[in-house]
Amino acid sequence: MLQVFRKTLFWSLDILKGGIVKNHLKDVKNILENFDSIESRLRRSETLNKLLDHAANTTTYYGQFGNFKSLQDFPVINKNVIRDQYDDFRSTAFIDETNYQAYTSGSTGTPFKVYHDKNKKNRHSADVTYFNQKAGFEIGNKLFYVRHWDQYNTSTPWMVWRKNVHMHPVSRLTPTDIKHLLNAMSSDTATKGLLCYASVLDEIKRYVDNINQIPHIKRLNSIVAISETLKEDTKKSIETYFGIPVVSRYANVENGILAQQSQKGNDFHINWASYFVEILQMDSDTPAKTDEPGRIVITDLYNYCMPMIRYDTGDIGQMGPCSENGVAYPVLTKVEGRKMDMVLNTKGEMVSPYVVYHILKYPHIKQYQFIQEQEKMYRIKLNVLPEFDSGKKIISEFKNHLGAEAEILLEFVEDIPLLSSGKRKFVINKIHMSEAQERSRLQA
Repeated sequence: MLQVFRKTLFWSLDILKGGIVKNHLKDVKNILENFDSIESRLRRSETLNKLLDHAANTTTYYGQFGNFKSLQDFPVINKNVIRDQYDDFRSTAFIDETNYQAYTSGSTGTPFKVYHDKNKKNRHSADVTYFNQKAGFEIGNKLFYVRHWDQYNTSTPWMVWRKNVHMHPVSRLTPTDIKHLLNAMSSDTATKGLLCYASVLDEIKRYVDNINQIPHIKRLNSIVAISETLKEDTKKSIETYFGIPVVSRYANVENGILAQQSQKGNDFHINWASYFVEILQMDSDTPAKTDEPGRIVITDLYNYCMPMIRYDTGDIGQMGPCSENGVAYPVLTKVEGRKMDMVLNTKGEMVSPYVVYHILKYPHIKQYQFIQEQEKMYRIKLNVLPEFDSGKKIISEFKNHLGAEAEILLEFVEDIPLLSSGKRKFVINKIHMSEAQERSRLQA
């Protein structure tokens, strides 16, 4: 009953405000589910051009591009460009309006803040509702949410009740903590979903493997992994244990939900209704080829108070075609994490961070972290069980992946701590990639 009441309350409050979120939700659904229709194409084109006109006419930074002919006439920007010219990105039309702060604590160590206007906030609410539904979660369902909670994202008791959220801190993931979390989910009789960092699912998998007993959780309808790369073996194991699909969501704080896997595959279906997404080459602003790794660059179509046009997210991905019901549309075939964390081999060539996951096939490893210290020096931190004896095999395998000249050091530790953001970083690159690649190019 409470689930129905919460859902009714949500939409009743929206009706009182003019049905804005509901209208946005209809728009998102129409655009994405009729992607190849004339109406969808026109809607996306009009929304993009409207944003570009607004940015060129009301911001100092984009004002210099007032004679633009297309999106490609605008430069690619990143967090540093915005920080250095912060006020120039803010629209004069929204300075005196009610705007909302979106703040990321910065897993890279550099905090970043942008502002969203009211319409952007409503659009984000519609995006969340749509992609939650695609994952099997409905408004009013109980949400078990495992993340880093701080003063920027912790809700008031009223909002916690209204949204029906169980807030579990990511810092509490000992076997006892996971047992309590799963017990809480088991004893809760409501229809529910689990939203958490991908590494949380790693810990749940490890816990279930160790106790050799599958949890019995009734009415669990959705599991969504966020913020980190979801490992394929973790995805398969969790799906087996809980009997429902696990999807990975690609999103960030400064913009919103950019893409999400479907329940039937691993491709990330792009949120073309609210963003324009490009994949650009690693070392230039030229479009990458189909299925070629490149920088994920997005244009936020609904942030008018602080337009973000051709914003380099810092992430690496690949775009390719997908076909469904006779309709072809582009998807992200891979989202590989941050450019700054990509690994280079001893020749200075980029290697996918997925190579690091080969560590997972070796037994008796509780935690790991791969660090590129120098161009040919790599450190692998391992938290292992006493039975571990695969050190020489790991070194040999990674020399095959990285080059015979690779110096690979194994460091055995008691724990690999979380970042201040609550996320766990599996790959760290301490050298500047562009410098290493340039040296490699000059030596070729």
